[in-house]
Amino acid sequence: MYIELHAASAFSFLDGASLPEALVERAAALGYPAMALLERDGVYGAPRFHQAAKRAGLKAIVGAELTLAEPGPFDSRVIGGGAQARRPVAGGTIVR
Repeated sequence: MYIELHAASAFSFLDGASLPEALVERAAALGYPAMALLERDGVYGAPRFHQAAKRAGLKAIVGAELTLAEPGPFDSRVIGGGAQARRPVAGGTIVR
């Protein structure tokens, strides 16, 4: 069984091209039991994705891929879910 766990919709600029409803429609046509939508730096398409998945009978998994900038020469991209906290920061936690 295959489940897409890192799909991006048109709400993630330059990462995805399809609207959340189209992604769900295709996943349902392929017989997926669930699908994850991970938008870049937000969860902008999540409401539409969740509603479409509910109508199609798919389990909706929502997450975000966050771009973090730390002092230093490197930036980090973090995928939400399953990450471990490394150190606290103001207003949240940096994870890797």
